[in-house]
Amino acid sequence: MYQKKTKKKTKKKKKKKTKKKKKKKKTKKKKTKKKKKKKTKKKKKKKKKKKKKKKTKKKKKTKKKKTKKNKKEKTKKKKKKTKKKKKTKKKKKKTKKKKKKKTTKKKIMKKTMKKKKKKTMKNKKTMEKKTMK
Repeated sequence: MYQKKTKKKTKKKKKKKTKKKKKKKKTKKKKTKKKKKKKTKKKKKKKKKKKKKKKTKKKKKTKKKKTKKNKKEKTKKKKKKTKKKKKTKKKKKKTKKKKKKKTTKKKIMKKTMKKKKKKTMKNKKTMEKKTMK
């Protein structure tokens, strides 16, 4: 059997860590304060108030007293009133309906009696005529 050749492990050399140089802290420069310019406020123009003129008081005029004239009495004319004619509508005359007279029982009886009498008379006359013949 063959013997396996074993390779020697070579130790890896450790790399030396290079030290990082520390960065120097920058010193902060002091800011020079700038002088602020003062803002000049624009002044608002004030509106000038107009002076009111003083009103001069007018002198009151003295009224002259009127001399009273003797007034003539006016006679008022009476206005004639014109009478308006009323329009008259002609009313149509209603024709009165004649009332029917109520026939009483007595009247009916009378009428029927008359009729009967007439009939009997007629009959009598015809009978007589017949006999005469």
